[in-house]
Amino acid sequence: MMADARGHAETWGTIARTYIRLTNDRSLPVAMQNRLIAEADALMPDNPYDVHTLATSHVGFLLNPAEVAGILDRLTV
Repeated sequence: MMADARGHAETWGTIARTYIRLTNDRSLPVAMQNRLIAEADALMPDNPYDVHTLATSHVGFLLNPAEVAGILDRLTV
């Protein structure tokens, strides 16, 4: 958690990226999620995040598996 985990445009930015924003997340508030999305998109303007939003908490992936699966199923490669 203390290591430098920044993405680098020459490697990380070469694959499609999807972000599922969780609006009720108290571990990672929406403002921080938006900042992470904005900073990544600024680093890779030609490869922005495909952002989806779920009204759930940090454990929303476990609580709403059908919604998450639906998002993942609609992703393009």
